[in-house]
Amino acid sequence: MVFEFLSQLKSETTESQFKEILQVTEQDIKFNRVSFGKTTSPIVFIEICKRCACLIKRLGGTV
Repeated sequence: MVFEFLSQLKSETTESQFKEILQVTEQDIKFNRVSFGKTTSPIVFIEICKRCACLIKRLGGTV
């Protein structure tokens, strides 16, 4: 499920946007979930990644 989502996302974005989306997603999960002792299911990971992708695409890259 996650692999298919990431494959689709990669085909829809540039290489730099894709890397940035993953970095922002990782930072979000570390700050808002890991620091509070929460685990992240694959579905939640995809939701967070979609929000980050929307933000990066809207800004044209570089957050």
